[in-house]
This record gives sequence, C-alpha cells and structure tokens, in this order.
Amino acid sequence: MISILTSIFIISSCISGQPVPDLTSQTTPEVIISKAVQAIGGRRALENIKSFTLHGVMLTQDDRPVVEIDLSTSVGGKVLGILTFIGVGQSRFGSDGTTAWEQNLDAKQEPLWTIIEQKALSQKIQQINWLEWFTMLPAKISNIEYIGEEEFDGETCVKLLLKEEDKEEIAFFSISTHRPRGRRKIENTPNGEVIIDVYFRNWQRVEDLLLFHTVVFDQNGSEVSFKMDRISVESIPDSMFTLPEYISTIPEPS
Repeated sequence: MISILTSIFIISSCISGQPVPDLTSQTTPEVIISKAVQAIGGRRALENIKSFTLHGVMLTQDDRPVVEIDLSTSVGGKVLGILTFIGVGQSRFGSDGTTAWEQNLDAKQEPLWTIIEQKALSQKIQQINWLEWFTMLPAKISNIEYIGEEEFDGETCVKLLLKEEDKEEIAFFSISTHRPRGRRKIENTPNGEVIIDVYFRNWQRVEDLLLFHTVVFDQNGSEVSFKMDRISVESIPDSMFTLPEYISTIPEPS
C-alpha cells in the first residue's frame, strides 16, 4: 500500500541531499517539483513525519455537508479511515500494516466486513489525501514534462503533464510561491469530454509544514469542496490500527 508516509520517503529519496539542479532552464520538472517541496516546508520537515491525521467535511456547492471524513496513517502501512455519510450511515477502511479491510452497509443497512487488496486500499486513501498525490510526483518524474504556463484558480502557474499508460493529467504550480496549486484531468464520457479541476486552497501551518486545508473539485463549473479543520503530524498509538474483531475471523483471500 502507498500511504502518505511511503510517499514522503519516495520524495525524500528522489531529492535527498541534493540541491536544486543548477540548470539553464528553470522549467524542468525536477526543478519545479524541488521548489514545490521547499515551498511546503522542505525535505527534512517531510522526513520527520511518522504519523499523519486529518479530519474534514465534504460540502456541496451550496455548503451543505454530506460526508464527514477522518483519516489516520502511520509508519508500516497502518491506516484507519472513517467516512460518515450524514443522514445515511458510516463506512470504514483500514490496515494494521499487513491486512487491508473495509466495512460498508448492505441492503439492510447492516455492517458488511471485507478483506481487500492493498491496491484498493491505496486508491481509497488517494481519493481523500491529495497531499499524497503531490508527494508521489517525483517517483513518476520520467513520465512528466513541462508544457508551459496558464492561469489556474486565479494564479499564474507552470504546467507539468503527467502521462501514465492511457491516462493524462496536468499539475499546476504557482510561479510566485512555487506551491502546488492543483490538478486537471479530462475524462471521456458518453456525453463527451469532461474537465475536472482540483484546486488546493487555504494554506496553513502544521508545525514545520505549510499545507492546504481546502480541496475544491470543479467539474465544468459545478463545485464540491473538502474542508479540513484539523491536520496533525503528532504520533498515533498502534492500538488505533488493531484489526476489528470481525476482520480477524475472516480468512485471507487465496
């Protein structure tokens, strides 16, 4: 499983001990991403993180809360995520570092417990934790190229195109602050192409780091936001990630 902590170790190994390259062009992906790392606190601040916790609420365009989200990760691939669908029910997912699991509600609104693949767990984390998306970029540097500048969420940004298999997305970085400002992806649907922009806003200090606390999803002008009121890098006891009793009785998939 790829967690925020795994991502931090990857980004550290990619630039560890190395200054920003002294290149003629300051628009290479390596330089842009290295400057972005420094802009949010630097390699050492990232390396010092052993645990990561966030809490926030997903809101509709008219600021109506729909999902409350809690996510905690710790070294060794430990994860606990709790999604509370307001007025509906709750689902959870997690891992003790070895076994990944999820709990949803069945048709009768009864808890349904399942052991899942690590890849599925990683996808669940990435849908919530957009800091991980940014920190994984150095590991994909061979598939990234600079493609120019553009106004993005009211700020002039440089653009990096990431190509993976048959998928493409564009990462935006502020020219003035070097911070990551968001991502754009174009998806093909039966009704034609749909542009999905993701904006990173409301930057606040979390100890030695400077992190965004609001993520806005804009699909052709229709917006949904994820507002985080708490992000912490304080240590988390391992007991939080103990496998639920129901999962402990389910045999691992062969």
